[in-house]
Amino acid sequence: MSWQQYPQPAQYGVTPVAITDQEQPSTALVVVAWVLTAFTSLYLLPWAIAATRGKRDQVGILLINLLLGWTVIGWIVALVLSLLNHRPIAVVPVPVAALPAAPLPGWYPNPNGPGQRYWNGHAWTDQLA
Repeated sequence: MSWQQYPQPAQYGVTPVAITDQEQPSTALVVVAWVLTAFTSLYLLPWAIAATRGKRDQVGILLINLLLGWTVIGWIVALVLSLLNHRPIAVVPVPVAALPAAPLPGWYPNPNGPGQRYWNGHAWTDQLA
């Protein structure tokens, strides 16, 4: 089922949320990636970006970067791969938070003029004060 085929939130109380292949980045790996990027004068920048963003194919990006990065075109390909959006795995309907409850029945300032008007919990009545 595609994103557009899911029910609209107002109709059925759900909203579609995409689940991607993004992984939780390892802090140690991210630090190592950025330190090596600094030592290599930004040569490993595509891999550092991929590691920071939690790309599932960061090992492949590292290999392209190491083996083909010296050709400049290989470095650009690795950079583009590290910046691409994460691949969606599934689209799941998630319940929308309940709408706030209507005000309790009672007298409230008249929205149409001076004085007060009675709200019965669902609609304004003709009772004015």
